[in-house]
Amino acid sequence: MHRQFAPRLRQLHWYEIALIGVVALALCIYLPIVVKRSAVQGFGDVQVFFRAGWAVWTGYPLYEVADHHGWTYHYPPFFALLMGPFGHPLEGYPRPSWALPLPASVAIWYMLSVAVLLIAVDWWARALERDAPPLVQRDWNAWWMLRIGPLAILMPYIGDGLGRGQPSALVLLTMVGFLVLYAKGRVYSAAFALALGFTIKLFPLVLLLFPVLRRDSRTVLAVAGFSSLLLFVVPTLCLGPAEVIKLYTAMWTEHLSGVFTGAPNDKIAAEITFTSYDMLSIGAMLARIAAGGLPAEDKLPLFATLGQLAFDAVFIGALVWIGQGRFWRIRGPQPPLSEAILIGGAVLCASLPLVLSVSQPNYVAFVAPLVAVMLFDAWRRNGETTLVTFLVLWACVMWIGMFGTEGGVWQPLRIIGLATPAIAVLLGCGLLCLRRVR
Repeated sequence: MHRQFAPRLRQLHWYEIALIGVVALALCIYLPIVVKRSAVQGFGDVQVFFRAGWAVWTGYPLYEVADHHGWTYHYPPFFALLMGPFGHPLEGYPRPSWALPLPASVAIWYMLSVAVLLIAVDWWARALERDAPPLVQRDWNAWWMLRIGPLAILMPYIGDGLGRGQPSALVLLTMVGFLVLYAKGRVYSAAFALALGFTIKLFPLVLLLFPVLRRDSRTVLAVAGFSSLLLFVVPTLCLGPAEVIKLYTAMWTEHLSGVFTGAPNDKIAAEITFTSYDMLSIGAMLARIAAGGLPAEDKLPLFATLGQLAFDAVFIGALVWIGQGRFWRIRGPQPPLSEAILIGGAVLCASLPLVLSVSQPNYVAFVAPLVAVMLFDAWRRNGETTLVTFLVLWACVMWIGMFGTEGGVWQPLRIIGLATPAIAVLLGCGLLCLRRVR
């Protein structure tokens, strides 16, 4: 009979209880702070989504409505439809009878985000534990640490996303769901998860790399079908075909066309920062280093753009090359769906803060699956759950990088942005972990 990988109810040491308690307390204490900052003081991005929820259900132009900062909604209509219960009107407009008051909306959205985050890390941990040999557990309980460890290590960045009201936790859940379900061979459930993530933010679609490499047309078509359902069919049923055509026309002409061509209109350009100190992309880091601070113009110079493209190409090339024979094969039958998909997917998710030209600290939540993989891999190679020194040091660098960027304690830290090279190092370790898979 197969022994359980890591019994959850094994007695915890005092330091384990303390770590779990600190993470839980931090998530609870942050709730009233977020409500005050977002609903009273007006910080964060959450009103962008709440205003969009009000606009799409009341007929106000979705891609023209702005929050109190003047920021607008850039995403497909489907997510705005989901934000209906949180609808927050413009000044001078009445609040719909079906919409919650703003403080209640902020609080509920925060609690939903925390719940989704916990579900995502637990779902991912269960996938890693499946069929794994049992571990010797002396100093650390693997069941708890595989879930609490990534949260503790990335807490400042996860907190940034929760504080801003960004849907990072929900997007993370959709990407985790796709990888876990796809590794199980549950094609249609995996496709729906990925399509849901794609309708919230566009970049989860990068995970289609795996079925494309495997020449898995069934999954690709299923993602396309579910995406069409969520992007077009559901909005048409809710709003009517004429309104949906008008919304997508406005989305393209007023938002996406300028972003894709590199020449957004003045209004959109004012909302998107490419080189700010909290921008994590490789291109932003290169631009800041060359300028010795913030460049005079908030756009990537040519050399930084080329550096970004070169990094993206080298990274994707390395992932595809190492994954050959592990999660895909050029010729012949494809390898069985296995943990190689999970590890490769974790590496790809963790790369998003660096490979996307616009990525802020809340995107570091997507590194959580790779942190769990690194913990799991170290324990499995040792045969017991021990303190992983590398990850402790890596966490210290990440925490210093976050506080250095936000606090401006030491200018060189802000220029470089320690999180960017630190994530790059972790990506390298993740690729080595993938290479060990047989």
